[in-house]
Amino acid sequence: MNWQISKIEVSSFKAFKHIYLDLGQSSLLTLDGPNGYGKTSIFDAIELLLTGQINRIQNLFSTLLTRNKRDYADNLFWNNRSGENDLCIKIEFVSDDDKLVLARHCPASTFKKPANNRADKYENFKLYELPDFESSEFTKANQRDNNFLDESFGKNFRENFSFLNYLEQGQNRLLHTRVDERKDKLGNLFNTSDIETEISNCDSIYSKFTKHINNPERKAKAELLREEINTLRNTSQAEVGIVEYKKLSTTDIQPGWDKEILFSTYSAEDHTAYHESVRKVIALLPLKATIKTRVHNENIDADIDRNEESLRSLAQFGKDISKLDGLDAIKKSIDELERSASIIKRGATVIKLDEARSLPNWAEGRLEWFESKIEARNSLRDKSSANANVVAELERLKMQLIEEHKKSYPDDQLCPLCGADWEDHKSMVDAIEKRTEQISESLGQDGKDLVNLIAAMDAELKLIFTYIQENLKNLTPTFEANLHAAMIKVKLRLPAITLLQERLQGDNIQLTDSFTENDEVADERLEKLKQILRNKKQIESDALALPEDWRETTNSVFKDLQDFYIITAEDLKNKEQYISIKANEAQNSRLQTCISDLKVIEKENLAAKKAQGKIDELRTVLKKTEQSYTDQTISAIELIFHIYSGRLIQNYQRGLGLFIESREGTQLRFLTAEKSEHDAVMSMSSGQVSALSLAFFLSLNKVYARVPLILIDDPSQSLDEVNVASLTDLLRCELKHCQLVVSSHEDDISAYMRYRFDRAGLATSSLNMQLLAKEAS
Repeated sequence: MNWQISKIEVSSFKAFKHIYLDLGQSSLLTLDGPNGYGKTSIFDAIELLLTGQINRIQNLFSTLLTRNKRDYADNLFWNNRSGENDLCIKIEFVSDDDKLVLARHCPASTFKKPANNRADKYENFKLYELPDFESSEFTKANQRDNNFLDESFGKNFRENFSFLNYLEQGQNRLLHTRVDERKDKLGNLFNTSDIETEISNCDSIYSKFTKHINNPERKAKAELLREEINTLRNTSQAEVGIVEYKKLSTTDIQPGWDKEILFSTYSAEDHTAYHESVRKVIALLPLKATIKTRVHNENIDADIDRNEESLRSLAQFGKDISKLDGLDAIKKSIDELERSASIIKRGATVIKLDEARSLPNWAEGRLEWFESKIEARNSLRDKSSANANVVAELERLKMQLIEEHKKSYPDDQLCPLCGADWEDHKSMVDAIEKRTEQISESLGQDGKDLVNLIAAMDAELKLIFTYIQENLKNLTPTFEANLHAAMIKVKLRLPAITLLQERLQGDNIQLTDSFTENDEVADERLEKLKQILRNKKQIESDALALPEDWRETTNSVFKDLQDFYIITAEDLKNKEQYISIKANEAQNSRLQTCISDLKVIEKENLAAKKAQGKIDELRTVLKKTEQSYTDQTISAIELIFHIYSGRLIQNYQRGLGLFIESREGTQLRFLTAEKSEHDAVMSMSSGQVSALSLAFFLSLNKVYARVPLILIDDPSQSLDEVNVASLTDLLRCELKHCQLVVSSHEDDISAYMRYRFDRAGLATSSLNMQLLAKEAS
């Protein structure tokens, strides 16, 4: 948010007993008056509230006073002439319709203790957020920590305040340092101080690790341990032979007896357990054939259990298991024919174009003819009366009724509607026709045309209906509805069932039965099929019985039984000997002690080297990051600084505008257009250096400041009239969005700046600090 100061109230702070400043909405506020009347004290009060300290006094304290002295009789900030009143700094900030009131408060009783009066002791000045400017509720609920300032005004606001928002007197001292040290002086602004500290720490730690690894005593000790270990091992191997390590197990979790390192320290229980595990595998070697037979038979039973549902389906469907696609095709054809028949049954009075086009078996050119009749029917229907439409529909229904009645009762003389008795069937039909003609005669010409058109269209539909009925008559007997319904129920499992059928056929097991709906028949077929599969079991021919835990033994060692089948007795014999060798080595306490000591040294060296590698990577990244970030930070203000310096140092003899050189983030040097090897400050007057300081400060504010607030303490001390005019124009044009608080001990310069701002339409105000100080003292 664009916070700006609207009110300031200072009580018992430095030279002020109490002072109240109303800044209003002024873009420029000038603090006027001779030196020594509190202009800088106002800036100190603002800085103390917004940062928690006064940087100028902090630097002076560390430079001038001793570090060991803790107690001071008087306090540098408290005005003890105020009548024992508490020290308080209160500022109201506004941003559009939002207000924020902050205060620094310290009770007068705090200053009675000499230990609280050190000039670098700021923790007693507590920060508060007040509900309004008139409030004095300095309570725990309203108290805030300094991080609240960064939350309100932006990240790192407090650290960067003295570079982005406040230019104090004498700040150009930063320009009088070596070009390769200026970056370090501005480390807080560039946020590189922490990185530089970390780089230094990396260098120190890396050096310590190098000394540790190359320590002559540790190297000599490791070499002696290696020689002693080789001697002891040769003695042990001479007793039990020499066997190279070979991994025998194939499981994901390697059993303990098959590891290369068997004993960290010797254990008789582990030694016995290892040998027992190997002997169990050795005992199974003569039973490989029996195990193969047992596994084969068990796989058959497991396969039957696993495929129970699929086998039942094969028993039920038999050779008809592959008929689903054909039945689906027949059903689709029947459904399409029945849909077409239902369309025709609705009659020509209601049939639509898309329905007509979906009908089958149109004679050549008849579909086009029928489509034209539909359009004619629709046109006549719109022209005809409602009676004509009804008559046309009745004519269709009459014909349909007569046809259906004739099919069922070809010689019936009774009317199918009213039951009237006619002498014969023909007389009844003739009477119906006569009545129809009478009704038709009562219609207009359009109505008659509609009736005739419907009759012609129905006659055409009748031909197609006859074709549909003949096809349905031929297709319906070929559709096995029960088989189709049963196969739909198992459709999702059908691929698995088909694969099982193919596998059975590969084993010469053929399915010759047809589909049955009888569960008893299906169960009987299933049992026969299972028995055929069980007959493929083999007889265990070995006389020796398998141990009960044979499967547990093989599963703990081998991922697949095929791995067990290829292992040899010699491999297991060597494994037993390897266990004995390692046990013998473990029993030698001196050997174990030497190995342990050597491992400690090797692990420490390895860990140190890994740590060194990570530290070196970190150091490289930190250096690149620091240089890149610094270079980017300087580059962002380079153009603006060139413009601002050109406007402020207009009479500089070496040309308008200065440049910044960062040397990829390693230094900060000001250059002229002539690209001299010397820093520009070396050839400048004090006034030009002050102008340079202002240009650099305003450039940083323009690019990086998040709060539109600029405080400049007496910028005109070393500037001439041209510089002051340039500064004023720069402030009112480039930084008119900021609130400017400027102090000056020269009334004419202050008046000139306000005049220029007024001409630009910017509000200004002036406070005479000499008068205010007299009132406030």
